[in-house]
Amino acid sequence: MSFYARCLLFTPGDHSERFSKAETLGADGIIIDLEDAIAEAGKDTARNIVIEYLQKTARKPSFIVGLRINSLRTPAGLRDILALIESNVYPDILMLPKTESSEEVEILNELLSAHQTPLIPLIETAKGLYQAKAIAESKNVVALLFGGADFSADLGAELKWDAMQSYRAEISKAAAAAGITAIDVPYLNLKDPDDNKLIEETRRVKELGFTCKACIHPKHIAGILKVFNPTDKEIERARTIVNAFLEAKGNACEVNGKMIDIPVVRSAKRILNLAERK
Repeated sequence: MSFYARCLLFTPGDHSERFSKAETLGADGIIIDLEDAIAEAGKDTARNIVIEYLQKTARKPSFIVGLRINSLRTPAGLRDILALIESNVYPDILMLPKTESSEEVEILNELLSAHQTPLIPLIETAKGLYQAKAIAESKNVVALLFGGADFSADLGAELKWDAMQSYRAEISKAAAAAGITAIDVPYLNLKDPDDNKLIEETRRVKELGFTCKACIHPKHIAGILKVFNPTDKEIERARTIVNAFLEAKGNACEVNGKMIDIPVVRSAKRILNLAERK
């Protein structure tokens, strides 16, 4: 399974009027949230709203509709999965919060065996980071998302760039080793009037290998896309690399004096796929 996105917008699961509206805001997709955005007393209501939406709403093939369920280690998470199975409706991707082992992913795959849904585990704890490589390599996993707020809280650290850089790098490395996407935590300062800080953070995570960033407010979408949209020069170079590799029939080759092998080609193909979303 392949997954390509630049920006995903989180949307509370109890606000159905926002689901379709999100398609017009420029993000590659939404993540309907049944976890952090919903208080415990409202989870059953939100779950019913989401199921009805998935049952009755026609979805655009190019727009990703994801769902963040509650942790499988909670009753609410088990109810989320049972509701999907019993109603026989599924989002395009499922996000699994606070994932700490590949066994959790395996259990979810077994529960959803009749419908192999692409999965995005969230790495939000020290235990989860320790197991990130195994989680990334699990069946149906198409991306890892760095849940920075919960992760920094778990460590007793601050959600600042210097404090989190090495942990972001670990997630990027685990995702790259598995050949999947790395997604960064949303920019959480909603009162910051300076988009330059958002853009700078996004540029830094791109340098680490991330190709997508989540967001929790529509005003952040444009800044994220500005960074992750491939430039014309990047697209041209990627196309040259892929064509050269095809002409070499899969053997290592040279482009502009540089060796081209499988990892380089994989990166080039990722750029071309992201370019299609511009």
